[in-house]
Amino acid sequence: MRLILPMLMLLVALSAKSQNSEEAKIRERVKLFSSNLMEGRKKEVVDMYTKDAKIFPSNSGILDGKDLAEYWNPSNPSNWRTTYHKVTPVEIKVNGDEAYDYGHYEGTSSNGETESKWKGKYVIIWRKEEGIWKIYLDIWNPIK
Repeated sequence: MRLILPMLMLLVALSAKSQNSEEAKIRERVKLFSSNLMEGRKKEVVDMYTKDAKIFPSNSGILDGKDLAEYWNPSNPSNWRTTYHKVTPVEIKVNGDEAYDYGHYEGTSSNGETESKWKGKYVIIWRKEEGIWKIYLDIWNPIK
């Protein structure tokens, strides 16, 4: 019995360390998403999603596959671009090769003459694909 308690404590500590390490990897992916978006790297934005990902944009149906790629890289691009994008996770919970993340986002878009500021809330389900955390489900809604 005297050995079981220390072993259990060690397992809990190792599990917490692994959770923190995976959470840190997801936080880096969140920053990379914002960076890709601000730099106009649309292909890299799309590549951050799993092969079977779905997005749930505000005022739209569920998009996947080529519709997801079209959403982030429209064939008729406007002159609007994201000049600022920040995601602030409130909670990230890792469970094996899946995780969820929810929080707030904010940003600014510009067409060179006019700026539009926006903010909202989001929920993301992450999956590891070939050892890399990728977005499987992505839903966001603006806050006025």
